[in-house]
Amino acid sequence: MTLTSRTKTILRWGGICIVSLGYFLGLFIASQAFEVFSENQNLVSNPVPLNEYYQAVDSLAQATNGVFDAAIYGFVIGVPLILIIFKKVR
Repeated sequence: MTLTSRTKTILRWGGICIVSLGYFLGLFIASQAFEVFSENQNLVSNPVPLNEYYQAVDSLAQATNGVFDAAIYGFVIGVPLILIIFKKVR
């Protein structure tokens, strides 16, 4: 079965769009931890206990690590997939 140039272009760019959308969806889901953090934190003018402060900083660090992990692993998986799509669909 031979594919026309138009069909190959649609397959190639469709695959790339699917991989890219998956990457951005993963980043969006990972960044939702920041939303949970900001909803749980309230601004107060009173002094904050040291234990609460450390918990907030730890929560923020975990949210940041989740986004970094999603970005790094998504990139490491996404780029080879895009390269494979370009190689296989010629």
